[in-house]
Amino acid sequence: MLGSVLGLGVFVAALRAGLRPYRHPGLSPVVLVTYALVGTLVGAAVWAVVRRRARRPRVVLRRGVAVLAVVVLAADLVVGATSGWVGAALVLAHHLVVTVLAVVVLRRVLLVGEVGTEVREVPWRERLPRVARFGLAAGLAVLAGIWVLVNKPVEGPTLLVLSPSHGVTFADLLSLVALGVAVDLVSVRR
Repeated sequence: MLGSVLGLGVFVAALRAGLRPYRHPGLSPVVLVTYALVGTLVGAAVWAVVRRRARRPRVVLRRGVAVLAVVVLAADLVVGATSGWVGAALVLAHHLVVTVLAVVVLRRVLLVGEVGTEVREVPWRERLPRVARFGLAAGLAVLAGIWVLVNKPVEGPTLLVLSPSHGVTFADLLSLVALGVAVDLVSVRR
């Protein structure tokens, strides 16, 4: 969620720097927010799998995050060389801050033990204070509503036709996932 807010901040910074999203598609709010959310969710899924399956999860995660940072840096340098350095610098800053935020949150939520030690399994949502859970749930619900309104450029195929001009698209499923996580967050009993 913080990455999405940061994405909107990068968009505002791009506008102030004189860049226009139609010339630099990677700086549009929809792209920045979508990729921040999807990238963080994919990163969390990979983190959870590595945490459970790897023999030395700390080492695998440390190296994996480093490789990810290098790949993102290389991609942003290619974009800078082909499309302009100001836009590439803004996107690079966005990528690095979202990655750092994701790693910090995942380290707190999905604990990784030392080699040969057990980590007491407590569901991640139970580790969050009640105020944080409800705030996160409210933020996810708001983002889910906003996403349905702004996802037109990345909608994909229509899965369910509701009327000739309305339907549920593939991109709308992201809102359903966000709402499901929000409901899960507020339904925790201590």
